[in-house]
Amino acid sequence: MDDPDIGYALESRARSQPTAPALHVPGRTSLSYADLGAQIRYVRERLANWNFVRGDVIAGVIPARPEMALACATIPAVATFAPLSPAFTADVYCELLVRLRPKALIVPTDLNHPVRVAARRCGLAEIALIGDPTAPAGMFTLELARQDESLKSAVCAHADIAYVLTTSGTTGRPKLVPWGHRLMNSAARVAAESCGLAADDVGCHVLPMHTSTGVRASLILPLLTGSSIVCLPEGDIDGLFAAIDEYRATWLATGVPAYREMLRRASMFREIVTRSSLRVIRATSSRIAAEEIDRFEQTFRTPFLVGFSTSETFVVTHDPLPPRVRKRGSVGLPMVNEVAVIDEAGAFCEAGRVGEIIVRGPLVFHGYLDDPQATANAFIDGWYRTGDLGHFDDDGYYYLAGRIKDIINRGGEKISPAEIDAAIEAIPGVRAAATFAIPHRSLGEEVVAAVVRDGDVALEASDIIDQVRPRIGSKRVPRKIYFVDHLPRTDNGKIRRSELTRLLGLDSPNAISGDESRSDKMGAIASPLKAALAGLWASVLNVNQVGPDDDFFILGGDSLSGARLLAGVKSVFGIDLSLHALFHNAGTVAGMARAIEAERELHL
Repeated sequence: MDDPDIGYALESRARSQPTAPALHVPGRTSLSYADLGAQIRYVRERLANWNFVRGDVIAGVIPARPEMALACATIPAVATFAPLSPAFTADVYCELLVRLRPKALIVPTDLNHPVRVAARRCGLAEIALIGDPTAPAGMFTLELARQDESLKSAVCAHADIAYVLTTSGTTGRPKLVPWGHRLMNSAARVAAESCGLAADDVGCHVLPMHTSTGVRASLILPLLTGSSIVCLPEGDIDGLFAAIDEYRATWLATGVPAYREMLRRASMFREIVTRSSLRVIRATSSRIAAEEIDRFEQTFRTPFLVGFSTSETFVVTHDPLPPRVRKRGSVGLPMVNEVAVIDEAGAFCEAGRVGEIIVRGPLVFHGYLDDPQATANAFIDGWYRTGDLGHFDDDGYYYLAGRIKDIINRGGEKISPAEIDAAIEAIPGVRAAATFAIPHRSLGEEVVAAVVRDGDVALEASDIIDQVRPRIGSKRVPRKIYFVDHLPRTDNGKIRRSELTRLLGLDSPNAISGDESRSDKMGAIASPLKAALAGLWASVLNVNQVGPDDDFFILGGDSLSGARLLAGVKSVFGIDLSLHALFHNAGTVAGMARAIEAERELHL
């Protein structure tokens, strides 16, 4: 493991444990470490025949997951591998290929696949990767499917780069993150330490294999420690339960959505859960509520470790293994890198103060492949800026408070969507939630949330708001809940909050202003009290019409206009409602009518 080259490191594993399994695929012969070593030697020889050398870039779209897994493990023995998503358009592929400047592209068999269209546009040689279903899992041969001038190119990346990973960021164009051989080997040692991985461990892989978590944390790093991987179809939770049982899996490293789905289906696999051999489970890509962790540990009887990582840094912080203390709500302790928190002026923060988390050390990348400006923006005095807000406590445990670019500025109050997401997702019947901002005339931004219900659960918006309000306060509770079938996410599972306003049709000028015609809603105002209140609201807010369920703050109200409204209510109806009521149960015309009627009954 001292040699910096991944290929030689895996070949060393093959010599020391030749009969040990490396890759399992249900229904196929498992790939041994000896088979892995042989495949590395084959790839090295085959690519050398086409004049590939260290530092040349090979990009690839490989739909078959076992073959993709083995390509990730073997191609860096010769060249830099850039695994790409199979779901891009030809135009997106062209943009990425121009930036990556690969010498060749591993392509699917479909001649009309967008990546093959892009390869022809960009004048790239195409390599066919041909799997053999009768051979051990994942083994393949390589054939030159189309020659082109790119094979004669002398353009190379740095020879130490093993992978170039394409981030599917929540905003902006994708970044190209290089990871070197030395960094990968160092990260493998950290992975072994953080989860206690050893040669007899078995993990399961259901993540996309072109993402940083899918390539590094769930595939290559475990192989470098000598453990084995069960390669399953992406997102196959039923198959995951079966594999946990069949292969006696000992660890899992996947995304929070998959863990939530496992919790929902655990009752369907009671016998498997009861005899499970899992000894550690980890998640580092998304927030998960303490209540969910408790339920997972109670159900599967194994520690659930959380952490914080980025594509650029690998693990920043991580829960320690038992019996060391794990603190609910935290993302653990720093591992190898140095971690700190800075304020907006760049000064270091003391314990308990929220700021941007920064990191430096041996597991931090050196910069983006083709974007010196993005690299310069990403570092401050040698520290990588994660873009995540958080703080640490007196014991050195770190806590996340959301992404800087996602922060909602509601009338000067900075609100973290991630904290509200966690509160909503802790409610039974909620599968996922995404809090985001919509424009507000006086406050600048107002808080709303998109929620995915769990199946056919009868959960209303008022149920969510009423349960969340005591946990996060009336001023931070979403003013409106939008129920959706799914949330837009990156390949790593991160929510694309910037897309929610468009997907929900809230990006038009009249969508949330109250200026559009509301005659259909006005028809729902059956009582004289509601009709009078609607007129008063329209006057105070300076909008055309108000429906019975329209939220005062969504329509542009704030504390000042709220005070004018309440003064009008007292003058017209003789009822003295508090500003607290406006934030709580009187925030709609219908709610205010009920509050007035309740006050009248009290004074009868």
